[in-house]
Amino acid sequence: MTKVPESLGVPAARPVLDTPGSGTILGFPAAGAQAVAWWRRLRDAHPETGLWPLLIDEDTPARVAACPSEIPADDLPGGAEILAQRGEARMCSYSDALAEEIRAERRGEGLWPTEPVRPGFRLAAGPSEVTVALVPAEAGWRVPEVLGYGGWNDYPDPAEHAAILRHWHGRYGAEPVAMTGDSVELSLARPPRTRLDALALAWEYRAYNDGEYDFYFADTLTELAAALLDAEVLLARWE
Repeated sequence: MTKVPESLGVPAARPVLDTPGSGTILGFPAAGAQAVAWWRRLRDAHPETGLWPLLIDEDTPARVAACPSEIPADDLPGGAEILAQRGEARMCSYSDALAEEIRAERRGEGLWPTEPVRPGFRLAAGPSEVTVALVPAEAGWRVPEVLGYGGWNDYPDPAEHAAILRHWHGRYGAEPVAMTGDSVELSLARPPRTRLDALALAWEYRAYNDGEYDFYFADTLTELAAALLDAEVLLARWE
């Protein structure tokens, strides 16, 4: 069980997750927007503590270590390559007409919407309490691998998940804020600032998950890209 430094000043910590590799992980409850404030404070302290703050819900523990990876993230191809492979598989499932439409959109030929939907963090948006877990991870992108989080439905397996987050961290400053039973919430320190960059992220997003309709009400790749342009929060979901 990881000891929580008293200097963090967090409320009394209790066991919230059990993992095969990292043992019992501690955490504490926080209400609404306070949870995001705690995340920011504890994220700033991570270089000294080695504990990555992660907001979780009541369904998250059942997903931990459900599908362990056979190969560690450090031995996998880069996250960009993994997403490219997943994207190619998705493209192969499209009709010829839809595939050509997607290729045109990726070139920037789609109709850009005037009022895209850009949601913020969801788990901590309401008044209900959520749990702030303190995950022993050397970097935020390693959290899926440390927890064994992923591998069910169309989720990337934990190591692939880590590799993808490592890629997005390098490109967009992406960091995990919340992981629930069916969704992931990321903070983007360097979101895409041009339409072509947003389209590139939108295509990787589509390869990563299928939450564009749930969170962004996007019917096209271009509509999704418009929602991700300048967005400091990225929401993902798997059925």
